[in-house]
Amino acid sequence: MAKKGAVFQLTAEERDPYSFEFTVGRHKLLMSRTMKSEDLPVSGFCPVDFLMAGIAGCVGMTIRDRLEARGIAFSGLRLEAAGTRTEDWEKNGLNSVRTKVFVKTDAPLKEVEAAVADAEASCTVRSTIADPPAFETEVVLERPEA
Repeated sequence: MAKKGAVFQLTAEERDPYSFEFTVGRHKLLMSRTMKSEDLPVSGFCPVDFLMAGIAGCVGMTIRDRLEARGIAFSGLRLEAAGTRTEDWEKNGLNSVRTKVFVKTDAPLKEVEAAVADAEASCTVRSTIADPPAFETEVVLERPEA
């Protein structure tokens, strides 16, 4: 669903140990294990929770788009996503992600499955995980003021 050529950018600034304020455009969110805020929505989610939310949110929005494009009437959409890292997995990331899609509809299963498969193939978040981008990191030192 994301437009080709789009740039997605955010700022993550540590506010307290293990607390980051994310800014995307005019939207702000505080991910924190230690802080409370009167001004910002505070999440107790860890970064992996946000990864799972990104997968489910992106796939869900793309499924909605594909169902509507196919003219499939539905009255509810819910996703469950579970990421697993088994003890024998040698990498630090998840070794499997399972998504379960619940759609309230009278449409044939095959039609809904086709819409979901199309959505999974074109979801920006899932596609990024399936075909990882080149990562680049630049370190910039900001010297404390004397």
